[in-house]
Amino acid sequence: MALQALPPAAEPYARSQRAEMGAAVAAVRRLWSRMGEDFDASWAQIERQLLLTLDTAQERITAGALEYVPEVLAQTSRTVRRAEYAVDPAALVGTTGAGFGTDEMAYGAVLRAKSLAGEGADWRGALAGAGAWLTAAAGTLLSDTGRTAERMAGNARGPVRYVRMLTPPSCGRCVILAGRTTGEATAFDRHPGCDCHNIPAAEAIADDLTVNAAEYLGSLDEEGLRKALGSRANAQAYIDGADVNQLINAYRASGGVRSAQVFDRTVKYSTEGVTRRGIAYRRMSQARSVRDQGTERAGRYRSLRAPRLMPESIYAIAIDRADALRLLRLYGWVL
Repeated sequence: MALQALPPAAEPYARSQRAEMGAAVAAVRRLWSRMGEDFDASWAQIERQLLLTLDTAQERITAGALEYVPEVLAQTSRTVRRAEYAVDPAALVGTTGAGFGTDEMAYGAVLRAKSLAGEGADWRGALAGAGAWLTAAAGTLLSDTGRTAERMAGNARGPVRYVRMLTPPSCGRCVILAGRTTGEATAFDRHPGCDCHNIPAAEAIADDLTVNAAEYLGSLDEEGLRKALGSRANAQAYIDGADVNQLINAYRASGGVRSAQVFDRTVKYSTEGVTRRGIAYRRMSQARSVRDQGTERAGRYRSLRAPRLMPESIYAIAIDRADALRLLRLYGWVL
Protein backbone atom coordinates (compact mmCIF):
# COMPACT_ATOMS: atom_id res chain seq x y z
CA MET A 1 0.00 0.00 0.00
CA ALA A 2 1.28 3.49 -0.85
CA LEU A 3 2.14 5.69 2.08
CA GLN A 4 0.12 8.51 0.60
CA ALA A 5 -2.47 8.34 -2.18
CA LEU A 6 -1.19 11.03 -4.54
CA PRO A 7 -2.13 12.29 -8.00
CA PRO A 8 0.40 11.18 -10.66
CA ALA A 9 1.84 14.67 -11.13
CA ALA A 10 2.66 15.22 -7.45
CA GLU A 11 5.72 13.04 -6.87
CA PRO A 12 7.62 13.95 -10.10
CA TYR A 13 6.96 17.60 -9.36
CA ALA A 14 8.20 17.28 -5.77
CA ARG A 15 11.37 15.51 -6.96
CA SER A 16 12.03 18.15 -9.59
CA GLN A 17 11.51 21.06 -7.21
CA ARG A 18 13.67 19.46 -4.55
CA ALA A 19 16.44 18.91 -7.11
CA GLU A 20 16.28 22.58 -8.13
CA MET A 21 16.45 23.67 -4.50
CA GLY A 22 19.27 21.28 -3.68
CA ALA A 23 21.36 22.43 -6.63
CA ALA A 24 20.87 26.09 -5.74
CA VAL A 25 21.69 25.59 -2.05
CA ALA A 26 24.82 23.63 -3.00
CA ALA A 27 25.89 26.46 -5.31
CA VAL A 28 25.32 29.01 -2.53
CA ARG A 29 27.43 26.88 -0.20
CA ARG A 30 30.27 26.69 -2.76
CA LEU A 31 30.20 30.43 -3.35
CA TRP A 32 30.24 31.16 0.38
CA SER A 33 33.29 28.93 0.77
CA ARG A 34 35.22 31.57 -1.19
CA MET A 35 34.72 34.11 1.59
CA GLY A 36 37.89 35.29 3.27
CA GLU A 37 39.07 37.13 6.34
CA ASP A 38 37.96 40.51 4.95
CA PHE A 39 34.20 39.87 5.00
CA ASP A 40 33.09 42.91 3.01
CA ALA A 41 35.76 42.61 0.32
CA SER A 42 35.19 38.90 -0.24
CA TRP A 43 31.40 39.38 -0.21
CA ALA A 44 31.74 41.95 -2.99
CA GLN A 45 33.43 39.28 -5.09
CA ILE A 46 30.69 36.65 -4.73
CA GLU A 47 27.52 38.71 -4.21
CA ARG A 48 26.54 39.09 -7.86
CA GLN A 49 26.91 35.38 -8.67
CA LEU A 50 25.19 34.30 -5.47
CA LEU A 51 22.16 36.52 -6.09
CA LEU A 52 22.02 35.37 -9.73
CA THR A 53 21.98 31.77 -8.45
CA LEU A 54 19.03 32.49 -6.18
CA ASP A 55 17.17 34.46 -8.87
CA THR A 56 17.61 31.67 -11.40
CA ALA A 57 16.42 29.06 -8.93
CA GLN A 58 13.37 31.15 -8.06
CA GLU A 59 12.55 31.54 -11.76
CA ARG A 60 12.78 27.78 -12.37
CA ILE A 61 10.85 26.85 -9.25
CA THR A 62 8.10 29.36 -10.08
CA ALA A 63 7.88 28.11 -13.67
CA GLY A 64 7.62 24.53 -12.43
CA ALA A 65 4.84 25.42 -10.00
CA LEU A 66 2.82 27.33 -12.60
CA GLU A 67 3.03 24.36 -14.96
CA TYR A 68 2.22 21.83 -12.23
CA VAL A 69 -0.90 23.39 -10.69
CA PRO A 70 -3.27 23.09 -13.68
CA GLU A 71 -1.93 19.58 -14.30
CA VAL A 72 -2.54 18.36 -10.76
CA LEU A 73 -5.93 20.06 -10.59
CA ALA A 74 -6.92 18.14 -13.70
CA GLN A 75 -6.03 14.95 -11.83
CA THR A 76 -7.91 15.87 -8.64
CA SER A 77 -10.93 17.66 -10.07
CA ARG A 78 -13.79 16.76 -12.34
CA THR A 79 -13.48 20.10 -14.10
CA VAL A 80 -10.64 22.61 -14.12
CA ARG A 81 -11.57 26.26 -14.20
CA ARG A 82 -9.80 28.63 -16.52
CA ALA A 83 -7.45 31.00 -14.74
CA GLU A 84 -9.16 34.28 -13.89
CA TYR A 85 -5.85 36.12 -14.02
CA ALA A 86 -2.27 35.48 -15.08
CA VAL A 87 0.43 35.02 -12.45
CA ASP A 88 3.53 37.11 -13.12
CA PRO A 89 6.55 34.89 -12.33
CA ALA A 90 8.81 37.94 -12.06
CA ALA A 91 6.89 39.05 -8.97
CA LEU A 92 8.37 36.14 -7.00
CA VAL A 93 11.99 36.63 -8.07
CA GLY A 94 14.32 38.61 -5.85
CA THR A 95 11.89 38.62 -2.92
CA THR A 96 11.62 36.49 0.23
CA GLY A 97 8.40 35.14 1.69
CA ALA A 98 8.51 37.95 4.26
CA GLY A 99 8.67 40.58 1.51
CA PHE A 100 12.35 41.49 1.89
CA GLY A 101 14.78 41.54 -1.01
CA THR A 102 16.95 38.46 -1.39
CA ASP A 103 19.96 40.79 -1.37
CA GLU A 104 19.03 41.87 2.16
CA MET A 105 18.56 38.26 3.21
CA ALA A 106 21.88 37.15 1.75
CA TYR A 107 23.83 40.07 3.24
CA GLY A 108 22.42 38.98 6.56
CA ALA A 109 25.03 36.20 6.45
CA VAL A 110 27.82 38.81 6.36
CA LEU A 111 26.27 40.61 9.31
CA ARG A 112 26.00 37.31 11.15
CA ALA A 113 29.66 36.54 10.49
CA LYS A 114 30.65 39.95 11.85
CA SER A 115 28.49 39.38 14.91
CA LEU A 116 30.07 35.99 15.59
CA ALA A 117 33.53 37.49 15.16
CA GLY A 118 32.59 40.24 17.58
CA GLU A 119 31.60 37.57 20.10
CA GLY A 120 35.07 36.06 19.93
CA ALA A 121 34.97 33.53 17.08
CA ASP A 122 37.94 33.46 14.71
CA TRP A 123 37.16 34.45 11.13
CA ARG A 124 36.93 30.87 9.89
CA GLY A 125 34.53 29.89 12.67
CA ALA A 126 32.47 33.03 12.07
CA LEU A 127 32.15 32.22 8.37
CA ALA A 128 31.24 28.61 9.12
CA GLY A 129 28.42 29.65 11.43
CA ALA A 130 27.15 32.31 9.04
CA GLY A 131 27.40 29.91 6.10
CA ALA A 132 25.20 27.36 7.88
CA TRP A 133 22.64 30.11 8.46
CA LEU A 134 22.81 31.23 4.82
CA THR A 135 22.26 27.78 3.33
CA ALA A 136 19.29 27.21 5.65
CA ALA A 137 17.87 30.62 4.72
CA ALA A 138 18.33 29.89 1.01
CA GLY A 139 16.45 26.61 1.36
CA THR A 140 13.60 28.31 3.19
CA LEU A 141 13.52 31.08 0.56
CA LEU A 142 13.13 28.62 -2.31
CA SER A 143 10.56 26.49 -0.47
CA ASP A 144 8.52 29.63 0.18
CA THR A 145 8.82 30.62 -3.49
CA GLY A 146 7.42 27.30 -4.65
CA ARG A 147 4.53 27.32 -2.18
CA THR A 148 3.63 30.91 -3.00
CA ALA A 149 3.61 30.17 -6.73
CA GLU A 150 1.39 27.13 -6.13
CA ARG A 151 -1.08 29.14 -4.06
CA MET A 152 -1.20 31.97 -6.59
CA ALA A 153 -1.77 29.60 -9.49
CA GLY A 154 -4.39 27.68 -7.52
CA ASN A 155 -6.25 30.80 -6.40
CA ALA A 156 -6.40 32.01 -9.97
CA ARG A 157 -8.62 28.99 -10.59
CA GLY A 158 -10.09 28.89 -7.06
CA PRO A 159 -11.46 28.10 -4.70
CA VAL A 160 -9.36 25.02 -3.95
CA ARG A 161 -8.11 23.24 -0.85
CA TYR A 162 -4.50 22.34 -0.18
CA VAL A 163 -3.44 18.94 1.09
CA ARG A 164 -0.17 18.47 2.94
CA MET A 165 2.20 16.11 1.12
CA LEU A 166 5.33 14.58 2.64
CA THR A 167 8.64 14.60 0.78
CA PRO A 168 10.47 11.79 2.66
CA PRO A 169 12.60 11.58 4.64
CA SER A 170 10.27 13.57 6.90
CA CYS A 171 10.39 14.50 10.55
CA GLY A 172 7.76 13.34 13.01
CA ARG A 173 6.30 16.85 13.25
CA CYS A 174 5.42 16.67 9.55
CA VAL A 175 4.34 13.01 9.53
CA ILE A 176 1.52 13.58 12.04
CA LEU A 177 0.15 16.42 9.87
CA ALA A 178 0.46 14.73 6.45
CA GLY A 179 -2.82 14.56 4.58
CA ARG A 180 -4.31 17.51 6.47
CA THR A 181 -6.24 19.99 4.36
CA THR A 182 -5.89 23.74 4.73
CA GLY A 183 -7.25 26.92 3.20
CA GLU A 184 -5.14 29.43 1.31
CA ALA A 185 -4.61 31.66 4.33
CA THR A 186 -3.38 28.87 6.60
CA ALA A 187 0.32 28.78 7.36
CA PHE A 188 1.77 25.66 5.79
CA ASP A 189 5.40 25.34 6.88
CA ARG A 190 5.89 23.23 10.00
CA HIS A 191 9.42 24.33 10.88
CA PRO A 192 12.38 26.17 9.28
CA GLY A 193 13.57 24.23 6.25
CA CYS A 194 10.34 22.21 5.99
CA ASP A 195 10.07 20.85 2.43
CA CYS A 196 6.53 19.47 2.53
CA HIS A 197 4.30 20.53 -0.36
CA ASN A 198 0.77 21.69 -1.00
CA ILE A 199 -1.34 19.57 -3.32
CA PRO A 200 -4.10 21.73 -4.80
CA ALA A 201 -7.27 19.65 -4.88
CA ALA A 202 -10.97 20.11 -5.53
CA GLU A 203 -13.26 20.12 -2.48
CA ALA A 204 -14.88 16.82 -3.46
CA ILE A 205 -11.62 14.87 -3.81
CA ALA A 206 -9.18 16.46 -1.36
CA ASP A 207 -10.13 14.17 1.52
CA ASP A 208 -8.92 11.14 -0.45
CA LEU A 209 -5.32 12.38 -0.36
CA THR A 210 -4.46 10.85 3.00
CA VAL A 211 -1.38 9.46 4.70
CA ASN A 212 -0.99 6.65 7.19
CA ALA A 213 1.61 7.82 9.71
CA ALA A 214 2.00 4.29 11.10
CA GLU A 215 2.84 2.94 7.63
CA TYR A 216 5.41 5.66 7.04
CA LEU A 217 7.09 5.14 10.41
CA GLY A 218 6.89 1.38 9.93
CA SER A 219 8.82 1.70 6.67
CA LEU A 220 11.83 3.26 8.42
CA ASP A 221 14.88 1.46 9.75
CA GLU A 222 16.13 2.02 13.29
CA GLU A 223 18.16 5.11 12.39
CA GLY A 224 15.36 6.60 10.28
CA LEU A 225 12.89 6.13 13.12
CA ARG A 226 15.31 7.78 15.54
CA LYS A 227 15.63 10.81 13.27
CA ALA A 228 11.89 11.07 12.70
CA LEU A 229 10.99 10.90 16.41
CA GLY A 230 13.92 12.80 17.84
CA SER A 231 15.74 10.17 19.93
CA ARG A 232 16.36 6.44 20.29
CA ALA A 233 14.24 6.41 23.44
CA ASN A 234 11.30 7.97 21.58
CA ALA A 235 11.75 5.42 18.79
CA GLN A 236 11.74 2.56 21.31
CA ALA A 237 8.69 4.03 23.04
CA TYR A 238 6.89 4.12 19.69
CA ILE A 239 7.82 0.46 19.05
CA ASP A 240 6.50 -0.34 22.54
CA GLY A 241 3.16 1.22 21.68
CA ALA A 242 3.51 4.94 22.46
CA ASP A 243 1.20 7.29 20.59
CA VAL A 244 3.23 9.20 17.97
CA ASN A 245 1.17 12.35 18.48
CA GLN A 246 2.00 12.37 22.19
CA LEU A 247 5.71 11.90 21.48
CA ILE A 248 5.92 14.66 18.89
CA ASN A 249 3.68 17.15 20.65
CA ALA A 250 5.83 16.95 23.78
CA TYR A 251 8.24 19.22 21.87
CA ARG A 252 5.51 21.51 20.52
CA ALA A 253 6.10 24.46 22.83
CA SER A 254 9.46 26.15 23.29
CA GLY A 255 10.90 24.68 26.46
CA GLY A 256 8.27 21.94 26.46
CA VAL A 257 10.95 19.34 27.25
CA ARG A 258 13.19 20.20 30.18
CA SER A 259 15.83 18.63 32.42
CA ALA A 260 15.96 18.51 36.21
CA GLN A 261 18.32 17.04 38.78
CA VAL A 262 16.61 14.49 41.03
CA PHE A 263 19.03 13.20 43.68
CA ASP A 264 22.00 11.92 41.63
CA ARG A 265 20.15 11.57 38.33
CA THR A 266 19.25 14.03 35.57
CA VAL A 267 15.76 13.38 34.26
CA LYS A 268 13.95 14.80 31.25
CA TYR A 269 10.31 15.75 31.52
CA SER A 270 7.63 17.46 29.44
CA THR A 271 5.13 20.15 30.33
CA GLU A 272 2.74 19.02 27.57
CA GLY A 273 -0.43 17.12 28.42
CA VAL A 274 -0.38 17.71 32.19
CA THR A 275 -3.39 20.07 32.35
CA ARG A 276 -6.89 18.72 33.07
CA ARG A 277 -7.59 18.41 29.34
CA GLY A 278 -4.50 16.28 28.69
CA ILE A 279 -4.15 12.51 28.46
CA ALA A 280 -1.18 12.52 30.82
CA TYR A 281 -3.20 14.35 33.48
CA ARG A 282 -5.85 11.63 33.50
CA ARG A 283 -3.31 8.81 33.62
CA MET A 284 -0.95 10.36 36.15
CA SER A 285 -3.82 11.39 38.46
CA GLN A 286 -4.55 7.71 39.04
CA ALA A 287 -1.21 7.30 40.84
CA ARG A 288 -1.29 8.25 44.51
CA SER A 289 2.31 9.48 44.46
CA VAL A 290 1.36 11.97 41.74
CA ARG A 291 -1.93 13.01 43.33
CA ASP A 292 -0.16 13.77 46.60
CA GLN A 293 1.94 16.43 44.84
CA GLY A 294 -1.24 18.34 43.99
CA THR A 295 -2.01 20.75 41.15
CA GLU A 296 -1.38 24.39 40.28
CA ARG A 297 -2.96 26.99 38.01
CA ALA A 298 -1.57 26.89 34.42
CA GLY A 299 -3.38 29.47 32.31
CA ARG A 300 -7.06 28.55 31.97
CA TYR A 301 -6.62 25.09 33.49
CA ARG A 302 -5.08 23.43 36.48
CA SER A 303 -1.91 21.44 35.91
CA LEU A 304 -0.22 18.64 37.82
CA ARG A 305 2.84 19.64 39.83
CA ALA A 306 4.46 16.24 39.23
CA PRO A 307 6.68 16.20 36.12
CA ARG A 308 5.73 14.03 33.13
CA LEU A 309 8.81 11.91 32.56
CA MET A 310 10.03 11.60 28.96
CA PRO A 311 10.61 8.08 27.55
CA GLU A 312 14.38 8.60 27.76
CA SER A 313 14.19 8.92 31.55
CA ILE A 314 11.59 6.18 31.87
CA TYR A 315 13.86 3.64 30.15
CA ALA A 316 16.80 4.82 32.28
CA ILE A 317 15.03 4.23 35.60
CA ALA A 318 12.87 1.20 34.75
CA ILE A 319 14.08 -2.02 36.31
CA ASP A 320 12.87 -4.16 33.40
CA ARG A 321 10.68 -4.06 30.30
CA ALA A 322 7.47 -4.63 32.24
CA ASP A 323 8.30 -1.73 34.51
CA ALA A 324 9.09 0.47 31.47
CA LEU A 325 5.69 -0.33 29.92
CA ARG A 326 3.99 0.43 33.23
CA LEU A 327 5.67 3.82 33.42
CA LEU A 328 4.93 4.59 29.77
CA ARG A 329 1.24 4.03 30.54
CA LEU A 330 1.41 5.99 33.79
CA TYR A 331 2.83 9.06 32.06
CA GLY A 332 0.38 8.89 29.18
CA TRP A 333 2.73 7.84 26.37
CA VAL A 334 1.04 4.51 25.70
CA LEU A 335 -2.72 4.83 25.25
